[in-house]
Amino acid sequence: MRLSWILCGALLVAAFGFVLAGPVEAEQSGEEGSSRWRTFHALKNFFSPVTNYFRGLPAKTPSDVATDVKDTVTDVKEWARDNEAIQTLVGALVPVKNWLKEKANVLQDKTFKEMYDDVKTRVSTLDEHIGSWIEQRNSQKYK
Repeated sequence: MRLSWILCGALLVAAFGFVLAGPVEAEQSGEEGSSRWRTFHALKNFFSPVTNYFRGLPAKTPSDVATDVKDTVTDVKEWARDNEAIQTLVGALVPVKNWLKEKANVLQDKTFKEMYDDVKTRVSTLDEHIGSWIEQRNSQKYK
């Protein structure tokens, strides 16, 4: 389930990147041709199949619509599985996912009091280290 959310997020980021990176035709006129409207029109064109689909009530049953959605999701999954850029992105996120799982496993058996005490101890230790380092630097500087 988590992988599908990661994949969905990656697809949205990739789609937005493709929209922004796409060329703009020189023949555009008016507001559509200005650079400040380029992103809006690119996104509008990208999502036009969806908006066109819902302009009127579809002449399909809910079961047909569900089947269409399932087929589209399957196509997107296959495309993402075959897309080298998305696979690279997913591969890059694996260490982060593993690290989060490890931290969640460690924290699942701790109470809030234990977590607070751990953080308090670590902050105190960090403060001590930084303070002693600054004192050393200052004492060396003024010798």
